[in-house]
Amino acid sequence: MISKILSTAIKLYLRSQVSQVQDLQVKIVGKNKQILQGYIPQVFLSCDRAVYQGLHLSQIELKGKDIAVNLPEVIKRKPLKLLEPIFVEIELKLDTADLQASLDSDLLQSGLHDLWQMILSAQTDQTDHSASELNNLAIEWHDIAICEQVLNLSGTYQNSARGREKLQISTALSLVDAHTLSLSDLNITNESSLANANEVQKGLKIDLGTDVAIAELVIQSEQIVCGGKIKINN
Repeated sequence: MISKILSTAIKLYLRSQVSQVQDLQVKIVGKNKQILQGYIPQVFLSCDRAVYQGLHLSQIELKGKDIAVNLPEVIKRKPLKLLEPIFVEIELKLDTADLQASLDSDLLQSGLHDLWQMILSAQTDQTDHSASELNNLAIEWHDIAICEQVLNLSGTYQNSARGREKLQISTALSLVDAHTLSLSDLNITNESSLANANEVQKGLKIDLGTDVAIAELVIQSEQIVCGGKIKINN
């Protein structure tokens, strides 16, 4: 009984945090006494077509266990919160349409900006004039596509001499270990001589930190499937 009431409360909370969600399912496993004391042995969550802060996801599945929450305080109408950090298992799927729709989100644009800066810093000749000029570009990303193990990005920037110009990035994406992504066969092309057929020969490794542990990363035609664990702090 208590688990059903709490599941309904969590559903209401999650719906308030997203702008869109379909088929939201929440299941809590535990005895009434455990849950009333703020201990949740297991929780399962799944949903389709979720939109969180402008990020679109086709499908999400989440599993957590040994969760401590302030349920005695929630009964007194205080906000629900974790009492200590937990690692949850998560699997998500997104396709090209999701990524394209997410380009309007500040979160993805910020992530692409950070990625661009990392790509530039990985170039072998940092004293090169073109690299310096590229570093100062304000790029607007317009298109993103998924091919077999490859991501393709397309954007535009303002060239003071030529006007608006296109910039394209193509890179293979793979998993080095649970905490590290690798970008290889990384190519940058544009309409001027700034980075024409410019390839970062050594590739680029991205450290995701210890709060993320990826077990699976599959990039196939039109879809990305990612599974692993992520730390949720209190």
